[in-house]
Amino acid sequence: MRRPVKIFAFILVILLQGFTETSAQLLNGIITKQTGVSMRASSGNPFNNNDNIGFGRGETKTLAQLEGPGKIVHIWITAFSMNIRWPSALVLRIYWDGSEIPSVETPLGDFFAVGNGMMATVNSLPVKVSSYGRSLNSYWEMPFRKEARITITNESEEETAGCYFMIDWVKMAELPRDILYFHARYHQEVPPEFGKPYTVFRGEGSGHYVGTVFSSHNGAGFWFGEGDDYFYVDGEATPSISGTGTEDYFNDAWNMRVHSGLFTGCTVFEPRGIDARITAYRWHITDPVIFNRSLRFEIERIGYLMDENGINVSQSGSRPDNWSSVSYWYQDSIAEPWCSFPSYRERVDPEIVLHLPLIAETIRHSPNVQILVNPMNRATYTKQWFQVLNKTKGSWIEIPFRINEQGKYSMSIFQLLREDNGIWKIYIDGKELFQAGESQIAGNYEIDRVNQLPEDMINTTLDFYNIFQWDEHEDYIYGQRRERKIGLFDFEPGQHYLKLVCIGSNPLSAHPETGNLRYNLSADVISIRKINFLDYDEWLDKVLKAEAKTK
Repeated sequence: MRRPVKIFAFILVILLQGFTETSAQLLNGIITKQTGVSMRASSGNPFNNNDNIGFGRGETKTLAQLEGPGKIVHIWITAFSMNIRWPSALVLRIYWDGSEIPSVETPLGDFFAVGNGMMATVNSLPVKVSSYGRSLNSYWEMPFRKEARITITNESEEETAGCYFMIDWVKMAELPRDILYFHARYHQEVPPEFGKPYTVFRGEGSGHYVGTVFSSHNGAGFWFGEGDDYFYVDGEATPSISGTGTEDYFNDAWNMRVHSGLFTGCTVFEPRGIDARITAYRWHITDPVIFNRSLRFEIERIGYLMDENGINVSQSGSRPDNWSSVSYWYQDSIAEPWCSFPSYRERVDPEIVLHLPLIAETIRHSPNVQILVNPMNRATYTKQWFQVLNKTKGSWIEIPFRINEQGKYSMSIFQLLREDNGIWKIYIDGKELFQAGESQIAGNYEIDRVNQLPEDMINTTLDFYNIFQWDEHEDYIYGQRRERKIGLFDFEPGQHYLKLVCIGSNPLSAHPETGNLRYNLSADVISIRKINFLDYDEWLDKVLKAEAKTK
């Protein structure tokens, strides 16, 4: 029995080696005398507990203006807004040495490795995001010679915002002559251009490329990531660095799954239907891509495509997915922007947002339930939380919403998962999901083939029980807030209704003293996003014609 133990120990040593070497490098740096003066700029004040700054609609504020030479070593930000897409609405910009050109220009969430205006946990070496997306930390070192100016803009036209922040930096007597400036730039290609690869980065100068945050908003079902990555160094016609597939570039294999590590991770990955949202990151910290004159980085936008019958008709066809990214690099000069920065309206889908605590009085319900709007709940940020107290199956609530513009909409619910909640079935305008549109509630089927499945295989229910419980304090007291897809629907203008009917309860919801199952419901927001992808039938016809020419 000792040999398997030795083999396991050997494997464990190999797996930990990379982490140990990285840790040793960091720890070795603190055993010698440090130079400079440790400093901090923050939103704190010595007078009261109002340690945050507020942003009006469209307002820009300077978080810090630091006098150099020096280097930023840590940024911590936590933000709040009634805008559920605040990670996209708030824009971070950093300027070096008096330049009017921002060297960092990116939505706040994307900079911290979570795109599509969503929230997630990240545990990587240079970026750490905790509390389910609420605490944002950057450990990228950012040197400057004369000054650094850090701003945030709230680009939302509807909602105000606020944030707390701390910026830790070191004021130095001088910097080494060969020090490089840190850069991070957001780019998107929406809509995609048929047959063209996606440009992640394009730059001129001398430096090295150190990271990518990549997000996809899928305009078709099935697997999206057959595209290879290509780095063209110093003007070369044939890339000296090329890869084998999109998930391979992010150091995963055979699909992607949510995880977070020192150098790579996938922070968001929704099931493979139309409107699936994905974010992954790759830090080139131990393998920077060095360039002396220029660098161009592209990823092919190709993958699997299906016809109307759910039959795979292409394994490497051009995909109609909307892509965005943040590129991170250091170079010896302040770089000119290589792409324009899109407006907030260009970065997000038009969205109807129903904050359930604010519309509780408009919600109809069966006589045997009680609707509560409870005091502030940490899981729902800084506002009240919505709860349906219920003791029986068959109870229901009905939430009204109005559509002003005809089109295809993706509906999600921000569940507040708790131990005392039940399982609820969803209806749209009195119809089953597969009658009203297309279910995207994960179940015992492939979401991208849901229209080809028998009705009894399509999931129409959501479990509001908290099966995760990663954080005992947060989960047990407050619950956990998660954005969960309901489906895709073609809505006409006018009044519509979302109805939830209790059909049972998770066995784990049993009361610890009585053993009785519990059937409550708690949630925060209903989101109804208008999605605008290119016409899929026309796109697929182009793919098939293009592939026929190559045969």
